[in-house]
Amino acid sequence: MKLFSFVLIINVLIVSVSCSKKELKQQVNYLQEEVDGLESEVHGLEKENTNLQVKLKDIKRLEKELAIMRAKMDSVSQLPGALYSKAHALYEQNKYNDCMTLLILLSEKYPDWDRSKVEKKYDIAYKKQREYEKEQSRLKKKEERKQKRESQMVDAIKENVESVYDSKKNITYYKTLRTTICQVEHTISFGIELYMILNSNNQKEFRLRSTYVDKSGSDYHDPQWMNYNEIELLSDQNQRIIIKVNDSNKEFVESRFINQETSDDIIDTDQILNFHNANRIRVYFKGKYLYEFDMTYEQFSAFREILANYDYI
Repeated sequence: MKLFSFVLIINVLIVSVSCSKKELKQQVNYLQEEVDGLESEVHGLEKENTNLQVKLKDIKRLEKELAIMRAKMDSVSQLPGALYSKAHALYEQNKYNDCMTLLILLSEKYPDWDRSKVEKKYDIAYKKQREYEKEQSRLKKKEERKQKRESQMVDAIKENVESVYDSKKNITYYKTLRTTICQVEHTISFGIELYMILNSNNQKEFRLRSTYVDKSGSDYHDPQWMNYNEIELLSDQNQRIIIKVNDSNKEFVESRFINQETSDDIIDTDQILNFHNANRIRVYFKGKYLYEFDMTYEQFSAFREILANYDYI
């Protein structure tokens, strides 16, 4: 019995050792495959490195050739004809200072090369540069004046524009405090007043209030009606707008000595905003008669202040 147990133990050990050898062999084979793979990658990297070294040598060779070509080009570009062509190209690009610098270099390096041609081009470039500098100076002063006017405009708006809130309609009116009636003839006067409305949705709308007054009435003569139905505004910048008068909303006031017509009409916002650069506005009242006149200082100032107020609200 003891002998049988011993034999059994020996067999188990043999089988166990056999299994361990098999697993070890599998592990060795796996590791060998990993090593072979790494060796293959190393070989590939070595080959790639060799190719890169060759390319690097080619790059260095090409850089040397490029440097030589640049040196040749520089030497050619320093020839008087090439220098003059460069100067002319700079002139055409409005780079007058650079043009003059190159012409000075040309005259110093090649004093005998077509001197009259070089001097003529230099004089023209100098004149153009002076004109350019003057224009830049004018533009700078213009911008300074513009900024100053903007500051003055803000002050003028504060002084001459009032806002009136209508709680029932929930809208705000921006109206001028200036006088907008002017006398065109001995007995004829016209009023032209731009104002702006801001509604509850912060939407802005321009309207034009116009007035015709005839004070020619007497014991022997009745004042006349004009029945104007169209107003045209024309700026010195050739901006034009035509307002069709709404006859149904027009007001007529008649007395023994005075006839007065008044209209209050919507005006296109985009069109009227085009008048922001106007320096003078001509007004045409059209109807039974045609009257035309330039806005007075007060009318024009009121017009500009209301128009500018659009950007400050």
